[in-house]
Amino acid sequence: MGILPNRRPTLWLRLIMAVLACIAASPASFADDLKLERVVLVYRHGVRSPLPGEIRIDEVHGRAWPAWPVPPSVLTPHGREGVMAMGRFDRQWLSGAGLFPPQGCPAAGSVGIWANTDQRTIASAQALADAFAPGCGLKVGHLPQGAADPVFNPVASNAVDWDGHAALAAIQRETKGPDALTAQHRDAMSAFGRVMGCVAGDGQPACIPATWHGTLALGADGNGIALGGPIADTSGTSEAIIMAYLEGKPMAEVGWGRVDAATFRFLSQLHSLLFDVHARPSYVADRVAAVLAGRILAILDDPHAPRLNVFVGSDNNIVALASVLGMHFEMPGYGKDDPPVGGALGITVWRSRSDGHRTVRVVYQAQTPDQLRYLRPLTKDRPPAQRPLVPQVCDASPSHCDLDKVLDVLRRSASHGRG
Repeated sequence: MGILPNRRPTLWLRLIMAVLACIAASPASFADDLKLERVVLVYRHGVRSPLPGEIRIDEVHGRAWPAWPVPPSVLTPHGREGVMAMGRFDRQWLSGAGLFPPQGCPAAGSVGIWANTDQRTIASAQALADAFAPGCGLKVGHLPQGAADPVFNPVASNAVDWDGHAALAAIQRETKGPDALTAQHRDAMSAFGRVMGCVAGDGQPACIPATWHGTLALGADGNGIALGGPIADTSGTSEAIIMAYLEGKPMAEVGWGRVDAATFRFLSQLHSLLFDVHARPSYVADRVAAVLAGRILAILDDPHAPRLNVFVGSDNNIVALASVLGMHFEMPGYGKDDPPVGGALGITVWRSRSDGHRTVRVVYQAQTPDQLRYLRPLTKDRPPAQRPLVPQVCDASPSHCDLDKVLDVLRRSASHGRG
């Protein structure tokens, strides 16, 4: 039995999808005056095996973690299939919106794809390309594997004006510290303890809420941020369990058989708390997103840019960009502000046929946990989950946000780049 039931889309969801042109049969499905001009999709990679050092807490009674079919941090075959399902769906809704033909190879220069340098991001980007245009040999751009790419890792690349003291002060000011963050999620922390096997009388730290205290300080280099305590310990450990579910492992191997829909969401919420420190605070977000924001700014402001532009990175890239735009999100099955595996934040630009004025709509699209676990085909009638998002500068209107307002926000973030 899956975590989320396979329900048909509600009428409300159908209306939202129509507004965003995600499953439209023709441009006439939108306001007749508007034409989809350009799309930017910022994807998170697909299902991967656990990262080295990601698991910080073991099952308290010594039960083993499940084995994986690939080395650490690598996109799995199941993950590739899940990403390809999204690539096929992207072709369906973008052709329905009139941006591409429904079949055949896109025109030269009409699609641009750039990936971070991890195996999982490069392989995910190639899977998207292969599914979007089968047999067309779409190329994925990226720096050498393992290199620090400023688009996705601007701080490590020394591509932004970063001051560790200023970052630490902003994090502390906006979050009130790690203990304040975890205090809001005691129910999730308790659920984590149950998944890890805690029962009455257990004395391990994961089983004693009174010991859940975090630390936040400058790193050993005097510039990075060192986070210790429950957020650091539970975030990656929770993510390893989430990945096991999405990989389709038997439920006995997903949190040792102790995970249901509510628990999955709790684990997702714990995973997302890491971003409340390392990606969402304003000082941090402006810099983590700076180079990516600059790339998107150039694309949206260039009439000759590719019609579809895809960036494939990691969860922190999406959270930082969403924070820069003043947006929160919560996708079905996941915790607040936790980017679903293999999902994308989409920025779409529309041009008025009558006066040439351009507006922006933002959407988050991702497979539900069960769609990805069971590799359910994505179709017009059974699409991935989709949620409209409204940038803070858009006056709460998802369909009439002036492009120039969004460009100004991206320009402010990009100004923190050194290049």
